[in-house]
Amino acid sequence: YIILYYIILYYIILYYIILYYLKMSAFAVKVLWNRQTYDVKVDPASGLPKMRESLYQLTGVPVDRQKIMPKTKGFPKGMLKDSVDFSALPWDNGVKFAMMGSSTGIPDAPKDVQFVEDMNAKQQQALGKKKPPGLANLGNTCYMNSTLQCLRAIPELKKSLETVDTSSATSTGRRMTAELNNLFNQMDAATDTQVTPYAYVTLMRQTFPQFAQMGPKGAGFSQQDADEFFNSLVNEMAGHLTNKVEDVEFGNNTNAIDALFGIDTTIDMKCLESEEEPVVHSTERLRRLQCKIDEDVNTLEEGIKLALTGSLEKNSSKLGRNAQWQTTQRLHRVPLYLVVQFNRFFWKLTPNSRDHTGVNCKIKKPVKFPLELDIHEFCDDDLKEVLKPARDKHTAMLVARAEKMSKGIKKDEEGDEDMEDAKELEAALNLSATNGRTAGPGVSPNFRGIYELFGVVTHKGRDSNSGHYMGWVKQGPDSWLCFDDEHPAECRDEDIKKLAGETADWHINYMAYYRVKID
Repeated sequence: YIILYYIILYYIILYYIILYYLKMSAFAVKVLWNRQTYDVKVDPASGLPKMRESLYQLTGVPVDRQKIMPKTKGFPKGMLKDSVDFSALPWDNGVKFAMMGSSTGIPDAPKDVQFVEDMNAKQQQALGKKKPPGLANLGNTCYMNSTLQCLRAIPELKKSLETVDTSSATSTGRRMTAELNNLFNQMDAATDTQVTPYAYVTLMRQTFPQFAQMGPKGAGFSQQDADEFFNSLVNEMAGHLTNKVEDVEFGNNTNAIDALFGIDTTIDMKCLESEEEPVVHSTERLRRLQCKIDEDVNTLEEGIKLALTGSLEKNSSKLGRNAQWQTTQRLHRVPLYLVVQFNRFFWKLTPNSRDHTGVNCKIKKPVKFPLELDIHEFCDDDLKEVLKPARDKHTAMLVARAEKMSKGIKKDEEGDEDMEDAKELEAALNLSATNGRTAGPGVSPNFRGIYELFGVVTHKGRDSNSGHYMGWVKQGPDSWLCFDDEHPAECRDEDIKKLAGETADWHINYMAYYRVKID
């Protein structure tokens, strides 16, 4: 009986082992994207990152842009998150998914199977298997480090930097631009947790002497302003990134900086004291927006709106004297990447002080900023007309879905019906621009005016002459890295939302980096 007992126990254990491995075997699933269905092998034991990698190879949609939604009964509703217990899902052959996200081009197929352990640092970073390195602080260079970490997340900029010819780089500005490409390549190939940018910092300080200023009594380099560095850097690079590359659509621009960051605006100037005075129209090119902060501003949208309006005193030909005029600025063409600066620093006069020089102050007031920014209210009528088809179709899709729900047709109740919903969604968003126009160079005709946050530069301290800057860069859905100079640390969307402000002793939003979002 004892022998028979152990024989039965052995076969029971063997049965469960076989059952486990059958459950963990690869399944053939179907993924709908861009009105096409892709057959994908999924191994539940490998997790969602492996599935994302396979979809990137098939569609060219980068991992951080993929929004994967199950369309089969029994799976979680909504978008799958990386934290999901992949092996616990009810897998079977034929399980259906829908994916959303814009493609950057299908990557070249690997010649041989390559394991993560055999990949170089750049390949591991691309797959999210290795943290990107931080940048060593070389004397109050946190303003530079935080800005470069955000710019490094722009693939089109990195592509443009590769075109700078170093053989004829005679000016320090051109050599600095070429060295930034070298620095980014060095960071891509880094096996350590940090890179020391000696060469770049040297050329940067030669190009911009203001960033080489020393502190009182020569006590090290002075702290600088991250916004001033951004403006100086892009203005200089605009003169050197003039060669066109495949992934950067220039439009009417002459350089990659304006193609990627340029904002064309229209300005209407109206006299407030005479109805007979005609409205004066003009245009202006910007490379970043501003968020003004006063007692009434509580959100980024309110601050941008305030910054786009103003008043001035100007001569009126009808009145024959100076009069008050109101200016209203609106967006006419927008870029792939939208940078917004929070006006937190100002100079306060101190007439009663001994030296009468004034003091550098910081506005600590909380200003909430969204993970997704809708620019529609800041656009002129022409740009609103360009955005209208995509916005109308998106609204119609939401209304149709709501009507289905009200009729008792529940999502995820029937796989085939949900796949049809996904097809309707993709069809609704794959539009043609009005009369061939788009919102800006390289911007998809499906763009409806929504930008997604991918980078933040924060400041901690009492004024712009002191304190510390840090960079926060998005790595994927609900996944960010905080770069405290050479120390990268993982964080999530909820941590980014806490950067709105309130106390100078915590990290406060100072610059926000947004990119075009296509549903």
